[in-house]
Amino acid sequence: MCVREKRAILARATRNRPFSDAMFTRAPSLVVAACALVVCLTANAAPAGQKPLESAFAALLETLTQAEREITESAAFGSDAEQAGGYRHLLRALMKGIEAEVLQDADYPYFRILDFWLKEGGDNPDQRYAFSPIRGGEPYRVWGTLGSAARVELQLYAGRPWDGTGTSVGYLKFEDIPIADDGSFEIWVTPEKRPGAWLGNPAEATTVFARHIYATWDDAAAAEIHIDRVGYEGRRKPAQTGLELADRIRAAADMFHTTATNWPTFVQQRYVGSRPANAVIPPIDTYRFGGVRGRWLSSGHFDLADDQVLVIRMPKTAAPYQAIQLTDMWYASLEHGNQVSSLTTAQSVLAPDGAYYYVVSTSDPGYPNWLDTGGLRRGVHILRWDGLSETLPEAQWPTAKVFARTDLKAHIPGFHEVTPAQRDVDRAARRRHLQRRANR
Repeated sequence: MCVREKRAILARATRNRPFSDAMFTRAPSLVVAACALVVCLTANAAPAGQKPLESAFAALLETLTQAEREITESAAFGSDAEQAGGYRHLLRALMKGIEAEVLQDADYPYFRILDFWLKEGGDNPDQRYAFSPIRGGEPYRVWGTLGSAARVELQLYAGRPWDGTGTSVGYLKFEDIPIADDGSFEIWVTPEKRPGAWLGNPAEATTVFARHIYATWDDAAAAEIHIDRVGYEGRRKPAQTGLELADRIRAAADMFHTTATNWPTFVQQRYVGSRPANAVIPPIDTYRFGGVRGRWLSSGHFDLADDQVLVIRMPKTAAPYQAIQLTDMWYASLEHGNQVSSLTTAQSVLAPDGAYYYVVSTSDPGYPNWLDTGGLRRGVHILRWDGLSETLPEAQWPTAKVFARTDLKAHIPGFHEVTPAQRDVDRAARRRHLQRRANR
């Protein structure tokens, strides 16, 4: 089956195409590579004597085997820990494909959550991502509560952004969403403008993408978000036919393969193969690449020996939200509930020179702003700024440098240490927050 035939099948039912902010820095060559990686599944018609469901499931198994082979041949499939990460990446991609393509429904929608269970695409530990398929040109109502989140925002996409072929077709920023005294909000996603918070739903829209963004991780009530197709509340969902499910299984296989193979290719092409290790690029305005206005991104990759530390200096800015995180070579966020692999500036110690110094290392360097690699020697670091109204001046760009662990104290102004007991307290607080924020 060619790509055009597969997409014709996918067009029968609108589904969501999740991805992260980091995709907006995608190199054009990666889009071409991603398209080339898509597996040509079996023909639309089932082989003689084989039923559509049997044929679709056989195609899924074939795709699983193909993706496993590509993952084990990847440059990211190095150490034992990286190999374990590769197989976790495969299984997460399969879970995502099944949830998004088999279970979700644009007429009877529920938000699918990308959280600490399903990590991919440079996912931000400070955000709770919610995705739902929608039908373009039809009315929907999104509602929920802000809770302890700092911001909530809504975006619409058309096409297939998860493989680099989609585009943004609408965005509603936090400042335009009225929040009631009790923290609740309601957003209408409809083709015709209506009073209140409104986001136009054009005919080409396929996905609604919501973000709750947390600047602090505390024990306060977490945010909620829900979606209904207007007029379908209480309507009985019709039974699914075998042919419809077969089409969805094939779509899940397609999404699984693309998700599984795109991200290690992205890391290799965008980071390892094109930049020096242990450095950061100048911040990028993601709005130029279809992202959110006011959101800037910088990144790099680390490659450290056990006796080395990477120190990233991040000056304080006017951004309401500013943060840093680590990912593995599969571009999945590292464990962040029982390990401090991400920090916002609200969670960080500010040095006397007006900058935040973050220490990336395989073991505890003693400094408060430690980003724990969990023993990984290789990975990616991502820096984010949200809510900027102007260009980030060069004086506020981040810098990075590698030092010997024994020399660290001399390179951080106001260096002081925290105790192992305090680390335990910090990890326990993070875990408690995630239990409230991301429990399904």
